[in-house]
Amino acid sequence: MEMQQTLSATTNPRVEAFKKDWYKFSRNPMSLLGLAVVILVIFCAIFADVIAPFPEDAGLAVYMERAFEGPSGQHLAGTDQFGRDVFSRMLIGLRYSLGIGLLVLALSVPFGVILGLLAGYFKGTWLDILIMRFTEIFMSIPPLILAMVVCTIFGNGYLFASIGIAVAWWPWYTRLTYNMVTSLSNELFIVYTELSGVKVMRIILREMLPNITSSVITKMSLDMGSIIITASSMSFVGLGVQPPTPSLGSMVSEGVAYLPEFWWLTIMPALMVVLIVMSFNLLGDGLTDVLAMEEK
Repeated sequence: MEMQQTLSATTNPRVEAFKKDWYKFSRNPMSLLGLAVVILVIFCAIFADVIAPFPEDAGLAVYMERAFEGPSGQHLAGTDQFGRDVFSRMLIGLRYSLGIGLLVLALSVPFGVILGLLAGYFKGTWLDILIMRFTEIFMSIPPLILAMVVCTIFGNGYLFASIGIAVAWWPWYTRLTYNMVTSLSNELFIVYTELSGVKVMRIILREMLPNITSSVITKMSLDMGSIIITASSMSFVGLGVQPPTPSLGSMVSEGVAYLPEFWWLTIMPALMVVLIVMSFNLLGDGLTDVLAMEEK
């Protein structure tokens, strides 16, 4: 009995498919590096309060006796103008940056994908024209500008920054989904399903959605870095996460005033942003390679 269970587990199609995908993904060392860094970044963001040597420095802390200390064994990234540990603030700020990225994707992806599925399946109808014209209007506005406008109208803060970026991000998922669904509509298995009398929503959710999920996940991975850059840019100009709560963008902005003498105030958080963006891009490239091989 135990041998049969073991045999069935090893021949499980999903397990075998995962093994094949992992083998394709692992052939690219840079993708593995990106995955490792992403896991490390997420771990540091979750346990930032434990890892940070001075977690209290993320708030209204002032230690003028240690202000502008350079990187050292005690303060790995130096201290700022108020004597706060820059490394600790970077770890706490990392949590907010990743949080904004995840919240933006949670808001924009379902909305954009649903609209893309409807417009793609009902291509040529009034619903398609309405959705895609509406999408094109939003796509014509630069995401950063649109996010800043939304944040300016409704207010600053973590939540409004996420909503502002999500408003600018959903059209890209609508366009991606629309293109893939219109292509799938001509596939024989979709045509046969329609002729068999299956309900429209079942076709969309059971046949089309699973076939576009991998592409959407890949784009989400690639977009994570762009969203973090956008959120950092908003913080740089005073929108988004507000002080004393640290964010990587606001730390870079505050440090610019002290360049070049106290370079670590700007360079250290900027390097953190670059590391995050590069790791998610490398991960996304690896997922793209796996997807491309599956399509072949």
